Amino acid sequence: MLWESGGPHPSPDLNTRGALYNLNGVPHAEFGGTIPVVGGYPSGSMNYQSQYNSIVNTNSPLSMELSMVISGSDQLLLTTNIEVTDNITTTNNRVVFVLTYNFSNTWFSTVVSYNQTTDFDLTEVGQTGEYQISLPMDPDLDLANFKGIALVQSFGNTHKILQGTSTTFSGLLSMFSSNIQSGPPNLGVRFTSNSFPQGGIVSWQWDFDGDGVFDSTEENPYHIYDTPGTYDVTLRVSDGTDTAETTSEGFIVVGDGSDISGNVAGTWIPAYNPYTITGDLTITDGDSLVIQPGVEIKTENNSQILINGTLIADAENDEPIVFTSESSWKGIKFDDSEHENIVRNCRISNAYYSALEINNSTVQVIGNYIYNNAGSTAGAALDLTNVDDEEVLIHNNIFAHNTNNGMVGTLSFTSSTPIFTNNIVVYNSGTTGGAVSLKSSSDVNILNNTFADNSGSNGTFFIFSSNPNFKNCIIYDTVENIFNEISGEAVIVYTCISGGHSGLGNIDEDPMFALPSSESWARWYLQENSPCIDAGHPSAGYYDVEDPNNPGFALWPAMGTLTNDMGAFGGEGFTGYSDMVQTFENEIAVNTNNLMNIYPNPFRISTTIMFSSSEKIAKNTNLEIYNVKGQKINEISVSNGTHSAVWDGTDKFGKRVNSGIYFIGVSTNYDNHFKRILLIK
Repeated sequence: MLWESGGPHPSPDLNTRGALYNLNGVPHAEFGGTIPVVGGYPSGSMNYQSQYNSIVNTNSPLSMELSMVISGSDQLLLTTNIEVTDNITTTNNRVVFVLTYNFSNTWFSTVVSYNQTTDFDLTEVGQTGEYQISLPMDPDLDLANFKGIALVQSFGNTHKILQGTSTTFSGLLSMFSSNIQSGPPNLGVRFTSNSFPQGGIVSWQWDFDGDGVFDSTEENPYHIYDTPGTYDVTLRVSDGTDTAETTSEGFIVVGDGSDISGNVAGTWIPAYNPYTITGDLTITDGDSLVIQPGVEIKTENNSQILINGTLIADAENDEPIVFTSESSWKGIKFDDSEHENIVRNCRISNAYYSALEINNSTVQVIGNYIYNNAGSTAGAALDLTNVDDEEVLIHNNIFAHNTNNGMVGTLSFTSSTPIFTNNIVVYNSGTTGGAVSLKSSSDVNILNNTFADNSGSNGTFFIFSSNPNFKNCIIYDTVENIFNEISGEAVIVYTCISGGHSGLGNIDEDPMFALPSSESWARWYLQENSPCIDAGHPSAGYYDVEDPNNPGFALWPAMGTLTNDMGAFGGEGFTGYSDMVQTFENEIAVNTNNLMNIYPNPFRISTTIMFSSSEKIAKNTNLEIYNVKGQKINEISVSNGTHSAVWDGTDKFGKRVNSGIYFIGVSTNYDNHFKRILLIK
């Protein structure tokens, strides 16, 4: 028996047991309760041999037998039957019960439960008695690795052990566990049989819903619960001769999707929209969550979605998956997930850490609109650490209106080299950099991307100990120093860059976007006479996608011949861009009339809304303020004849709202009018 004083599983009652032997140093070995060896191991492999030899042939006055059975879900019942076979010479004898567990081959008998309070009342030869006690166990541990021990020991002038015995669990026992016990509909549950003896079970029968009908004969089955409710689960096992059965009442609880936290698995479908996350959510290693197109997910209470297992959020442009919050949340984090994760055609907004954080994981990030996030440490939209081009693909995404007062506004790469192609990065702001931070050998190949109107106190791109390669890109910015380079240097070729830059094929011209704007209806493809058309790398390996109806010419929104267009629409192109933007616009229809002028916009503290013709304003009307989900959060009274109103960024309760896009609405005598406004904290 080994009492561990520390480490990952310290033993209980170490001080109680140690007090018997005046424990004052470790290791302390005690043979027969009377022979101590303190302070380490003598030299030689058989260093305890002499102590063992001195007591091994001692005759005991007792005969003992021990059995161990389950008593409740977290107790083991130890029963010892004792017979006196010779004279007992010690006093104040007690029965000591110990439960040990084999954690590893090194610490093979660690004490996990202990009790020394049972008095031993047999004194005469021939007397017999039964003594028992329940000791606590961890139900998550393997039953086969527990060992029960019973001793009769003197607690008088000596601590001599008169006799001892041990046993392991035996018999047929039905036991099971699961990866998850509660969650929203289409809950995916992996059941595991922990029945005993291991290797001795020949059949398993599972009833997943308490209806008396067995649903599976697999040893470790997987079951989907698609209807809200509470379910009993039964497992019956057989060793070929006997059977054992156990039922856990109310073992599975399926909710309605309105209060989700803890571990999740299964499939989420639009029928239960919106799914509301009220606490940190985890997809554990070995589990998966599939989110179907059209699902809306709202996250509250500063919660985070953590993925160690697999997330499949794979949607279409006309039915995007929406991740957002009406208060604040910490975003989605992939941490050491080596599974094939997908985040495609999602709308991710209002996170105040990174909207997507990817650490040493495999993820495809394709066709997403990641906007209105306000990071505080690394990239507000996307933060990558320790990934390479075989693990992470970032393609066809729009990153817009993300802000960061501490670091970079959009993308942070640390020791990472993902595939980064055909993305649009616009109207983001940060302290370290407005668009991208590349650190610690993040030698990323940045191919056919569009960067425009990003603002950073230290430039658009912060480069530290990295050598990224920009090719066939558009970098259209007004900051004084686009690149802030420390112990690293960007290589730039065939790129349209404000202010110009050395490198083959670079130009310094207005790219002539079709309709650049901070609004969602922006059109970032090129006008027909743009200097960026056919100006990318001339090699056929970079050609634009060919229009099948017009051989030799690029498929719109790429333009011109097949020679690469600079920007996000050249090369492989930006598949589904128009549908993506149109879907986003349709979430809230906005009238772009000139009745209202708003300044400043974006704003930090307050903004003034000015009306071009006060006579058009309806009497006793209210200026109404909406969030991106169309919910009215505040209103300001506007009297007839007033030419302006001020909004200080608060809701109707006077509380400052989060950074993001809002809508100002006002009624005239003829119509209702709306304009967008951006709040940046």
